[in-house]
Formats: sequence, structure tokens, C-alpha cells
Amino acid sequence: MNILVTNDDGIYSSGIFALWEVAKEFGQAFVVAPASQKSAVGHGITISRPLFISSIKRSNGFDGYAISGSPADCVKVGIKRVLHKKPDLILSGINLGSNLGNDIIYSGTVAGALEGSMQHIPSVSFSVDSFEPKSFETSKYVIREAIKFLLKQNIPKQVSLNVNIPDCNLDQLNGLKITLQGGKYFEDDFNSYKDPKGNRYYWIKGETVDNDDSFDSDSFAVKNNYASITPISFNMSDNRIFKKLKKTIK
Repeated sequence: MNILVTNDDGIYSSGIFALWEVAKEFGQAFVVAPASQKSAVGHGITISRPLFISSIKRSNGFDGYAISGSPADCVKVGIKRVLHKKPDLILSGINLGSNLGNDIIYSGTVAGALEGSMQHIPSVSFSVDSFEPKSFETSKYVIREAIKFLLKQNIPKQVSLNVNIPDCNLDQLNGLKITLQGGKYFEDDFNSYKDPKGNRYYWIKGETVDNDDSFDSDSFAVKNNYASITPISFNMSDNRIFKKLKKTIK
């Protein structure tokens, strides 16, 4: 099985190294990831400047390609210029920091998997609920179980799985739980500054708000030491309001 591995934290991230270590247990793993940090770039692609590809070698046989673009760019380039064909599976992550609730709108990690599902390739994104995880032992276990789960299920190819992993020891993990996208969001604002020449600039700030305690929400699962598995799709049509609005126009 050919597996394309990407992320949004960049090819030198500890998370992508851990993901690659598990991926190669299931087949031949090809790493194509951003050359630098690309968090919160969403599903953007590069159209106004060229993309550059560099060969990267890390320890323990890690070989990959660094792309001067977004995670979605990496998946496209990986398919067209690295593998020269569609892989059997796309894995994105492990992101340092969860991608729960509204995070998925902004997440480059999630976008990497969604790009795969747009190309009808089974795809999964992985995030751990910490910017400084204790270890990747629990994450690696969850990744193995999620891959085995995906390969057994008849999941529509235009659906990807968004997996979030609690930052806990393996013996504290309560299991894996199928969830829905919850209501977590980022309440943002901007600090205002002036540079030495008097030009004003702004830097985003804010805090996470998570009041969603519904049993099936992704954040509720992670807060209770479950790994959440949320099926998501890039089709953003709202069929409920579509049917309602359609009746108003004759």
C-alpha cells in the first residue's frame, strides 16, 4: 500500500515523524510536507507564485519532500509529481494542538486530509490535544487503530476522518469514539502596535471558548480521554435551509 504523509506544522515537526513511523508499518510511506510552519492556512492553494520542492533526510531513514506551499499543495504535488499516481491512503498530522469544533475550518492539517478525499482517496487527519505532548505513545496507538478501522469500513471516498487524541498516557485512554463536530471556537481580537517607523500593525490574540458538553461532540470526547473520530466532508451545502429557501422562490 502506498501512503502519502503530510501535515501543516512542517516537515521537521516531531508529529510528522511519529506519524511516518506508524505509516510505514502499513506500507510504503511517502512524506510530502510544507517546508515551514503552515498552521491555520486552511485549504488554501498556491496560484500566484511558484512552488519549490526540496529533498529532505532526517534520522532513522526518514526521507521526504519539502514543499514551499500549503498542506493542500503538498497533497496535489505529492500525487502529481512524487508518486505520479494516486496513493492508497493519505495521512495528515500529527498536529500539535487539537483540531476540534470550528478549528477544522482553519486547520491546514484537516485540509490535507480533505484534499485527499476530494480526490477520492481514503484520508485521515490526526491531532493531539497539546502543543507539548508528553509522548506520542498514545497517539501512535490511536493512529494504528484508526487506520485499521478505516480500512475495514466502507466509508464514502469523499469523506475524511478527523481524529483528535487526548494528551494522556495509554493506560488512561478510555477508547475511540465516533463523534460530531462540536461547537468549540476561538474568540479573537487584535493587539495594535507601531513599528520603529511609526507604521501601525496588528497581531491576533484571543482565547478558546468551548461550552459544548453534548455527548457526541468531538471536544467532549477528548476532554473525557477518548480519541474522537469525526467523519467530515468538503460539501458545504446546507440541505435543511436549501429545502426551506427553495420553497420561497417560485
